[in-house]
Amino acid sequence: MTLEFKNAYIKNSHTLIGRNEHKTQIKADTNLTDYYDNEKSVEQAEASFQRKTIENLIKKENLKYEDIDILMGGDLQSQIFASSFASRKFNIPFLGIYSACATFVQGLIQSANLLDNNVKNVILTTSAHNLASEKQFRFPIEYGALRKKVNTFTATGSVSAFITKTPSNVKIEYGTIGSVVDLGYNDANNFGACMAPSAAKVISEHLNDTKRKIDYYDIVLTGDLGIYGLNILKDYLKKEYKIEANNLVDAGSILFDKNELEKIAGGSGPICLPLILFGHILKENYKRILLVGTGSLHSKTSCNLGESIPSVSHVISLEVIK
Repeated sequence: MTLEFKNAYIKNSHTLIGRNEHKTQIKADTNLTDYYDNEKSVEQAEASFQRKTIENLIKKENLKYEDIDILMGGDLQSQIFASSFASRKFNIPFLGIYSACATFVQGLIQSANLLDNNVKNVILTTSAHNLASEKQFRFPIEYGALRKKVNTFTATGSVSAFITKTPSNVKIEYGTIGSVVDLGYNDANNFGACMAPSAAKVISEHLNDTKRKIDYYDIVLTGDLGIYGLNILKDYLKKEYKIEANNLVDAGSILFDKNELEKIAGGSGPICLPLILFGHILKENYKRILLVGTGSLHSKTSCNLGESIPSVSHVISLEVIK
């Protein structure tokens, strides 16, 4: 399903990154060196990341809490712990959301839809923490468990974006809501292979619904397929949907420098796409941008049960006016 939006704009953002992300091409607003951010646990630290990006974004826009109609957020922790606990400080109506690593794009779709109604201003936030995610979905880092070549590395940080009816130079045009795809793959180390089919499907649906060709966009930015997942997506688009995509870039694949990418398949997590979007892509000369949020919908329980891994991907198209 594709929705068209008339009055939705991305006006500003605040980005925060952890110490491993300092080596990247991202130009972040806040750079942290402490994984714990003066908190007792990494889980609480991630909630602190979100609080800081929300607070700093509100300061940037010279707003008060009451100027924000809705605070919307999601993350990878169980029951979106970081987003829920970050929201406690703000007396703002809160909507918690979850599409795994596609959460930010889902949030853009929901925010834009609300702005086409009576809502004026939304803050959308997301985060991830490498130590929290590794402990929850794989093994604590302290175990020293061996990683496969196809493993991605969960990025650490937070992004908050100000979505508003007030016109800005970044307009949200269309949002395409993807469906859950499960081809029976069950390797929890290789999320890119799990998510590529759902990404291909929603890209094809978006192009069909909008009557556009893939090269209409200057760049198609996927979330966190990683190096190998991106190659699978290109092949899948060509074989299943007859789409030759030469403008595909995966945020996770360019998040870290080349030396780091010799060790891992790329970055992962819901912050990969917004970090690259705000810290790199919007600083370049791209005018037509297609964002493809990619989410692996497994859990620690589903993997232990031997279940296959379903995935979902969502799409947002942006028009940038320089």
